[in-house]
Amino acid sequence: MKVCALSKKLKTAGMCSILFLMLVSLTVKAAEVQYPVQAYTAEELAQLREWEKKWVGQKIDKSNIDQVAAFMPQSYVELYKNPAKWGAGPEGLYFYIVPYKQIIETPGMIEATKKYAPLVKTNSDGTIANYAELAGVPYPDPKSGQEVAWNFDFSNHGDSNHYMRSAPNVNPKNRTDRLAEQEQYEFWFIHRTELDPKPALPDNPKGIHRGTFLHMWDPPEFINTRYFNLRYVNPKKDDDTYLWYSQFRRIRRLSTTQRTDSVDGTDLIYDDEFFWDGHITRNTYEYKGKKELLCCRHQDMSKVVRPTGQLFGSNLSLERCKTLVVSVVNKDPNYIYGRRVWYLDPETYIILWTEIYDENDRFWKCFMNMTQDIQTAKGVSKNFIVGTAFADFQRVHGGQSTQEIYGISLDTVDRSIFSISHLQKTY
Repeated sequence: MKVCALSKKLKTAGMCSILFLMLVSLTVKAAEVQYPVQAYTAEELAQLREWEKKWVGQKIDKSNIDQVAAFMPQSYVELYKNPAKWGAGPEGLYFYIVPYKQIIETPGMIEATKKYAPLVKTNSDGTIANYAELAGVPYPDPKSGQEVAWNFDFSNHGDSNHYMRSAPNVNPKNRTDRLAEQEQYEFWFIHRTELDPKPALPDNPKGIHRGTFLHMWDPPEFINTRYFNLRYVNPKKDDDTYLWYSQFRRIRRLSTTQRTDSVDGTDLIYDDEFFWDGHITRNTYEYKGKKELLCCRHQDMSKVVRPTGQLFGSNLSLERCKTLVVSVVNKDPNYIYGRRVWYLDPETYIILWTEIYDENDRFWKCFMNMTQDIQTAKGVSKNFIVGTAFADFQRVHGGQSTQEIYGISLDTVDRSIFSISHLQKTY
């Protein structure tokens, strides 16, 4: 009405149309997606830089861990204060503080976020109605724990990747290691941002979300044991998980209930991959705000020092980051964990820390992810998990994994590896 009234005053019908288009343009600009984001505002970053003047380059060990305890999970403060309990030698456990560095996502992820975030259709229960049609970060400015969880779920690890994981299972009580080495591939069928076709493969009649293939090389008794997992778009459809036991030459299908089994005697269950490896709809989520933590976001794993029998490595590089905190409770009342607490990187939605409580809400485990900027096959930088430290505080047990990245955003991943016939292949 106001536009029409203005047009009468101007006595120009064309002016009304021009004004209307200007208003539409202003509305569109106001609704533009702001992405990528930064963990800190300009004012917060200035304060952080002042703090860093004192602390960057400082070696942190049991002698001064209390001075930065506000930026560490309490369980790890106690761990660093009592390193001998966790298999460390005379030098103890230590890390160095490095400056915070913003992580910029790939151009493909940025482009997809700006294109698809405005198109997200959310159902009344918080699920995404057009889930398989989107890519990027669906909620660049999340308002709830569930929206943060969806952002984590849409992280595609570069659309495909190939790496070797070395993961000793450590018993610090007698300072022994049991080495496991696993070669792994991942491939995304939807939520694609780096490889054509985007955002999803057109030839996906089974509705697959992601495929994972794993080949075990160590320990010797498991050599050539292989595993694949297919996750589906439909959250009501269980994963297809098959395991080839090389020593028995038998294929076994793993049920959904077995996802809470210990993985080869470690402190991890199958759901612990990436600190959550399952449908988002299996949990409820409560956003708890933000918390600054010292996080391992730019780690050169070749510099990590870990003597045999030590829980995890020293000489880590930790930087402050204002993480997003989400409390996660599984909908299954008989689930092995009572709850998890996620601490997510707001720039990548990688879970950097997770605290885990048992069914009686007693503190149980705390895991830390280590990431690094890796150049992909497309020649761009992608922040990627390159290691994980995991500690069971009830059993005084744990370990560390190190991932040697062979490639990210690879066009060469053969989808036939996600099949029973490939599991039976002779090596």
